[in-house]
Amino acid sequence: MRYGIDVSYVQGEQCFDFELAKAQGYDFCIVRIGLTYYGEQELDEYFVQNINAAKAAGMDLGIYFYSTALTKEEAWQEARWLLDTIDTYLDGVELKAGIWYDVETEAQKNLGSRQLAGVIMEFMNTMNAAGKYVGLYGYYDMLTNYLDVSMLPGYIPLWPANYGKQNYYKAENPDRNCPIWQYSDSGNVGGVAVDLDVMY
Repeated sequence: MRYGIDVSYVQGEQCFDFELAKAQGYDFCIVRIGLTYYGEQELDEYFVQNINAAKAAGMDLGIYFYSTALTKEEAWQEARWLLDTIDTYLDGVELKAGIWYDVETEAQKNLGSRQLAGVIMEFMNTMNAAGKYVGLYGYYDMLTNYLDVSMLPGYIPLWPANYGKQNYYKAENPDRNCPIWQYSDSGNVGGVAVDLDVMY
């Protein structure tokens, strides 16, 4: 197993110390690249700073996009933005820790489990068609109660978040590919809080 972190503007604006994180044994970092805000896609304001600092610290890199899509059209727009942004900022950069689609809003929960699965698959298919393969991040509650995961092909990796000593989602779904688990939201690196992850 390997341990890592995921970061966004929250850590960036606190001058997060990636060198210290690496020294503490965190080998990979998944950085928020962007989000949809009031229908428009935006670059995370600290993405460039965070990704460059993590790379300089010798950490394996990954990215995630925070979705608010409620329709297939909105998911397609998010995917097209992400593809263009990867080309702009990450050309030639190896993303060993993956590309992830973060689905967790209350409005998405209210869509219905099958409709939400259709929205997610629109994003995944658009990315796949461009040669970019993406996994899905979600809290245990979202993956278990608000999304029909059976509609997602088995090749799509899942990154569940549930905090504690056991990855309950993986234990309950042993046949699903869950290569990463977010096991804590209360890590501490140099006095700055950060999410903690383990990669199997």
